[in-house]
Amino acid sequence: MADVLVWVMERRVVLAERAERLRKELAEIDAEVGRLEAAEVVIGQFIEAERNGQADDRPWPRNWSGSRPARERVECYWSRTAS
Repeated sequence: MADVLVWVMERRVVLAERAERLRKELAEIDAEVGRLEAAEVVIGQFIEAERNGQADDRPWPRNWSGSRPARERVECYWSRTAS
């Protein structure tokens, strides 16, 4: 009977560790989904502005690293909680 108890305890530990890994993976996937949702909105807004002749056609710098100078104002009108 003690063997069964040991097996149950070991199995619980293994499954708890697996559940933790899956929670972390799910959090990473959820973050990526959020980034893609934001990109979808931004691209959609650009396409709509382009159709209306209001697109900002400034070229991006060739060495753009994903960050903007601090003095430039950046506005965001999108919220993940907005419907």
